[in-house]
Amino acid sequence: MKLNHIALTATLVASASLTVQSLPLRISIDGVTSSCTIQEEYDQGQNHVGASDVIVSSDGSSADMVGNLWRAFSLPEDLEVTDSTVLRFDFELKEEADFQAICVDEDKELSDEKRCFVLANTQGWVMDMYNAPHMATLSETNVHFDIPIGKFFTGNMKYLVLLQDNDVDNSVGSSTISNIVIDHEERGGLTLAINGEVTEINNNPISYSDQDHGDNMLHMSEDGTSMQVSGNTWKALEFTSPVEIDSKTVFEFDYTLIEELEKHLICFDNDLTFGNSKTCFGLSGSETGGEIHYLDRTEEGETKHYSISVGKYFTGSFKYLVVVLDNDTSDRSTGNSLFSNLELHQEERASFKIQVGGEEMSISATDGSYSSNQDTISNFLEISEDGLSAKMEGNQWKSVTLPAPIEINAATNVDFDFYLEELTEYHGICFDDNLNDSDSKRCFVTANQENWSQNHLSVKTDVGETKHYSIPVGTYFTGSVNFVAFVQDNDSGDNAGVSAFSNIAFSQRPELNLGFVQGGVRQGLPLFNHQLSYAGNQDTVSNLVDVSSDGESVTLRGNLFKAFEIPGGLTIDDNSVLSFKFLMEEIAEITGICIEENLELEKDFPRCFPLAGDQDVSNDANWLYRGVEQTYSTNEWQTYVIRLSEFFHGDDFKYLVLVQDNDKTDRTTGTSSFKNIEFHETSQSCLKNVDFEFSFDECTIENFVNEVEQLMTNTPGCIGNNAWVELLAFFDVNSKLQIEEQIGAICTSGYKEQYLPFEVIMGKHFQFSDEFFDGGTTWNYENESRDDASRIKMVQENHANRAIGMPDVHNFKKCELRAAMCCYVASRKGTGVDAEPEDNSDACYMDFSGAQQSSHVRDGYSIYGNGVEGNLNCHGFAWGDDVGNADNALKGNSLFQVAMYDSLYEKGLAEELPGAPMCGCVEQMPVVTKANCTKVEVDQTVDVNYNGSLTEFSVNVEIRTINHVPCTDNDLSSHYQDLVEEGKASQMEKDYLDTRLVGEGNCPGAISTFLSEKGFSFS
Repeated sequence: MKLNHIALTATLVASASLTVQSLPLRISIDGVTSSCTIQEEYDQGQNHVGASDVIVSSDGSSADMVGNLWRAFSLPEDLEVTDSTVLRFDFELKEEADFQAICVDEDKELSDEKRCFVLANTQGWVMDMYNAPHMATLSETNVHFDIPIGKFFTGNMKYLVLLQDNDVDNSVGSSTISNIVIDHEERGGLTLAINGEVTEINNNPISYSDQDHGDNMLHMSEDGTSMQVSGNTWKALEFTSPVEIDSKTVFEFDYTLIEELEKHLICFDNDLTFGNSKTCFGLSGSETGGEIHYLDRTEEGETKHYSISVGKYFTGSFKYLVVVLDNDTSDRSTGNSLFSNLELHQEERASFKIQVGGEEMSISATDGSYSSNQDTISNFLEISEDGLSAKMEGNQWKSVTLPAPIEINAATNVDFDFYLEELTEYHGICFDDNLNDSDSKRCFVTANQENWSQNHLSVKTDVGETKHYSIPVGTYFTGSVNFVAFVQDNDSGDNAGVSAFSNIAFSQRPELNLGFVQGGVRQGLPLFNHQLSYAGNQDTVSNLVDVSSDGESVTLRGNLFKAFEIPGGLTIDDNSVLSFKFLMEEIAEITGICIEENLELEKDFPRCFPLAGDQDVSNDANWLYRGVEQTYSTNEWQTYVIRLSEFFHGDDFKYLVLVQDNDKTDRTTGTSSFKNIEFHETSQSCLKNVDFEFSFDECTIENFVNEVEQLMTNTPGCIGNNAWVELLAFFDVNSKLQIEEQIGAICTSGYKEQYLPFEVIMGKHFQFSDEFFDGGTTWNYENESRDDASRIKMVQENHANRAIGMPDVHNFKKCELRAAMCCYVASRKGTGVDAEPEDNSDACYMDFSGAQQSSHVRDGYSIYGNGVEGNLNCHGFAWGDDVGNADNALKGNSLFQVAMYDSLYEKGLAEELPGAPMCGCVEQMPVVTKANCTKVEVDQTVDVNYNGSLTEFSVNVEIRTINHVPCTDNDLSSHYQDLVEEGKASQMEKDYLDTRLVGEGNCPGAISTFLSEKGFSFS
């Protein structure tokens, strides 16, 4: 590459011949050769006594200096030095002196107006003169200099001055200057491409700050694409017109570091004072500091391409391009670097996008610093092409400026996804009104190794994981958000940490639509979704009730105690009724609903109704009412109606409270929902004096209420009313549970009138029945007893389609699972020989405490093993949880079929396992692996008639046929699962049944669990 000679440069040349006589010195000025004949003393007093003249060669082309001398040659005519004037010559150092220099001056006095250029020296930096960036040395034969003197000074000059200074020994020192040329050269500037168009910056460098000593100039290549910087240089080049830098501006160039010194910078500026180093970029150097943006450094001997998103560091209009090579050493001529191929252009960058109230907000300003002293400015957010994700690498505290403020109120929610690739000290997101990181309530930590005194989200993200967060931001602060800030803190300097935030959406949580019903007309009262913590530290603040978009339903997940304020409050009087539907998906400790005056938990009188849970609430009477029906079934909506005046009344109830208590280690478990929450003002029943009749296949509660609901749609005064609320008034009761009890009594009354007592079947006193089902009496001990039991066949033949009542014996009084079975160890078929029964089960153990009247002990147990008891035959049945279900109303028939006819009469099965009853509720029986199963099938009609004048019900049950058939897979456990799926039993009940019927091969585990509860181990 050919370089224009616009800096002080030095090049080796061949020596010229010299003579020892004094002759005119010939120089070329703008191509015309002239002679300088007169030598005069320069700067009087610098020459010593007897100093000789400069010795000019015979052809006048060279001048020898010997010893100390300061000589001025008068120019043939005044020389006009302009900014394009260049002084060229060859210089040879033969013997060192203090220094050698050449000057072009308007007079013969050395002054502060520097006119001299030092070519070689041994005494260090020479003040009041320009020092060449490369000094000549004895090791070099000849050095060529091109000095752009017009870049250092301009004006009318009269003298060419040659100096060789030696203040110690005036005779020492020898050098030669030859081939002196003064001409004018128009030097090209530096080319800069701006958005594809090439412009030229004039090569008129200006000293930048007082750091520049003016000695060193910038050296541009012939084609203008490169700029060489040598020695201590702080130079500014003025743009042809100011350069505009916006957020999308990119600055690209190639940089070669030839010799490293203290600082190597390139800057944009508007003045010449180096007052704002924030607009400078550090490329290399042995020193750092200040507010300079230090980039990936270039090593000595290396060429590196830089592409700087300069608009991410600063924006504005700039007058100057500045280059700095800082050298404060004693030899300020050292240091060398090269800039090439400079270009400014606009990059296409995706705007960052967030959702605000369902509308897209596009953000272009994405590179501000948040808490500027924390941010590494050279690290930037990487916005995805779709604009939905902001990725961070290394230490970053970055802000994006919203085009318009987002107003946060108490019901505002923010959702986002967070991906963690590499964990560093802490990661977080902030929603702030300023850039000072001053309000800890506005930032949220998503992952961390070190503590950050901000809001720590309860669930953190692990490495390699993407987690969705939904933050009730309005519960932490309210007000304006002007900036979204992303934090990835790493103070270690290793630039570790990679993460991304995406899909940020601000929304308003829906209002909860509370209903007020009076006279069949429903009015909605929207409750502002500001969820207040109820019961102080019981609540998980960050966990919120999820209100559906239509406001009609809510879902509770994990531990929470949340209150919704009722505008204007609520008055509860004798006619106030609360109704709602409730769904339990995953059981918690306590789930309930409260009507409250304030946000305190403990009171003289409770305000909360527990609806479900696995915690014993007997010690919580200070805040929970007991007696309200509990929900045990999962994934099935349950209807609740509660007459509030039975529990409390007054006119100062301000809050609707939803509670899901879970103090376990994992407080996120537990899921339930409410819908159609309504307050009713009722007076008298609209059906109380109306005659009506219903007809069903089964008189269940559901069927009964459905018929009432249909009836109300055509009955004046009832239209629009809730059927359950009407029945509350009709039966004059206080809760749904009491309504169900009333309906159950009505539906079963038709069966009770025709029940065949079980004692009649037995033909014995009730004590005989007690002993028989425990495995006693002659019917179990004697083979001949079959003859005494022959009446069983008579009942089967003559009363097969008649309802049979359950026996009044202890074995069947506490069937909470609504399942019973018999287990036999013997068979007597009237042959006079004892036989073993068909083996269909294995006995595990018997807990005597569950059947104290049968075992005749208060506590104790038997361990049977896993089939070691011999042949065991178990057979059972189960019924639904509605007393109007046919299998419930006719469970006495099922007991007769299983225990009396099939087992005793047909198969001769008898006797019990030691210490256990022979037949009883499953809870009282031994734990076994399985049991066969029989279920009832009925063809019947149930007619219900109501006389409005007498306010009396009459029920007639017409049973046409009763049949018993094997259950699904002839297995009691499988049949119970059918009941769960039909809504006649709960999953909780089925889970408990599975601890009584444990399945084939599972006795060892069941025994081990049982004994561990007693403090023993089983092997």
